[in-house]
Amino acid sequence: MIKFVLKTFFLLIAAAFTLAVLYVFELPPFSPSPSQPTSEDPVDTLAAEQAALPAELSEPKIGRDKTYQEMIDRAAELEKNGFPSLAIAQYQEAYKKDPSNTNPLYEIGKINLRIARYPQAEAVFDELAAREPSSLEARIYLGRAYLGQRKISEARQLFDAIGVPSQATSYYRGIIAAFYGEHDLAKQLLNQTVSQGGNDDLTKKANNFLAAYNEYNFNTESPTVHLKVLLARSYIQCGEYEMAIPLLFEVGKEKVDYRDAWILLGYAYLQTGKYPDAIEALERAKALDPQKAETLFYLGLAKYSVNDFKAAEDNLLKAREYGFEPKILVEQKLAEVYLELQNYQKSAASYEKVLALNSEDVNYYIRPIYIYIEKLRQPEKALALAQKASERHPNQAMAHNLMGWALIYNNDLSGAENHLKLALALDSALDATYLNFGILYETQKQPEKAMLFYKKAHTIGQGNGVAASAATRYNHLLASLNTASPQHLQANISSP
Repeated sequence: MIKFVLKTFFLLIAAAFTLAVLYVFELPPFSPSPSQPTSEDPVDTLAAEQAALPAELSEPKIGRDKTYQEMIDRAAELEKNGFPSLAIAQYQEAYKKDPSNTNPLYEIGKINLRIARYPQAEAVFDELAAREPSSLEARIYLGRAYLGQRKISEARQLFDAIGVPSQATSYYRGIIAAFYGEHDLAKQLLNQTVSQGGNDDLTKKANNFLAAYNEYNFNTESPTVHLKVLLARSYIQCGEYEMAIPLLFEVGKEKVDYRDAWILLGYAYLQTGKYPDAIEALERAKALDPQKAETLFYLGLAKYSVNDFKAAEDNLLKAREYGFEPKILVEQKLAEVYLELQNYQKSAASYEKVLALNSEDVNYYIRPIYIYIEKLRQPEKALALAQKASERHPNQAMAHNLMGWALIYNNDLSGAENHLKLALALDSALDATYLNFGILYETQKQPEKAMLFYKKAHTIGQGNGVAASAATRYNHLLASLNTASPQHLQANISSP
């Protein structure tokens, strides 16, 4: 079957394997995401988002200029649906509509921070700080943009110059002081951050750094490199990867055999999308301890990220051999690797191991069922998994959708229809069910009904894999009917 839910399941896997990092230094989750820095040209990204924009988010065709509020609302909708570059473009249009209102500029800057376009964020907040010298918000965001580019001295000057006391300025001044080795000042400012309160996230982060200092104090004979590693861990846990990297470099120079420092450095590079650098650091850690399961797991992720799937497989298998926990994360990534290598038997086997370890989430069944139906042409195995899904999750629409899907390919069309109807009764907004209804009716030689359901799946899917699959099937069916009147659905452009 068409890859109707692969994107959803991939995101699920990404979220799941991030838990693994809790087993090394209590690191924060690793997940390749839009928040990572990217070297992509924003213009290219804008074009790519425009190409992927579903019909439901395309520009409304109205015979008048949009109001300022309509532009703001549309920008918020675009960002909510995962189109940050298009959201920025819409905020820019709103700003042109009313240049006296700087709110769109703040939103543009904040989006750029969230997606790690730090130079663009710096430009926006630099302008805002110049226009609104009394704006504490603009200067704090500007400082954050500096830190994201490792402009630490510029950030220090900025935060030190802010005369208005605030929890945010105390926190950033504290972590910058820690970076420069001014530890008494750092602890004073971080304790001040906690006492000021107001932002629970900043309080939690400040306590993280204070805990690192306390941990070091418990080992007063520890070398200073140990304190640097502890602080680097805190920078990583708090999302300040660019501040962690120079500290870990210093550690590497002072103590080249500090395995854990190389692991942390590799992890920081993974989080910032610098995969070749991550590989180099993790290879160093591996040379020091070839049996460290966490090193091998992260190295497998890094190799996967540069499309070296065979090396990813080798490292992940070794991570499993040396006892990486939780096991499910290794099996999930191995399944992805084998899928890329087109070794569908091994991919399906790994997914079945995932299910053996955790069958509590119905979405874990999606990918192996896809492989058995589409790649291995073994619908009976797909049906066996779908039956397990429906038995374990009888009240989940997805479970009955999977049953309907598998039954179609096992030629039980009546049973498929019953399960798909039940799926819709449980969740009328599940796009995949409409797609499978379309396949069912197409199989039953009812093309008009099939096309209606493909249209519905395309509408609900809003540009995801379901919508693309529905559009492909709709257009193929339309061509086979040799009908010129209905308009083609377009999976990858902005309007149908």
